[in-house]
Amino acid sequence: MDFWVRFWGVRGSIACPSPNHVRYGGNTSCIEVHAAGRSIVLDAGTGIRNLGQSFLQRKINRADLLLTHT
Repeated sequence: MDFWVRFWGVRGSIACPSPNHVRYGGNTSCIEVHAAGRSIVLDAGTGIRNLGQSFLQRKINRADLLLTHT
């Protein structure tokens, strides 16, 4: 079974996309979990934009989205 996790955003509630934050990234919470051929997205912070671009490149047109807070 194929299983992996990618962190598209790990910041708190405010994005900080600047050169000073390049090491860990400046996007807010967005995590992609891939398991058994399915994509699961945890949170939809500002990192979801880059995730969406990746989905387009990989031709992924379906995912489950779980929000931890609103």
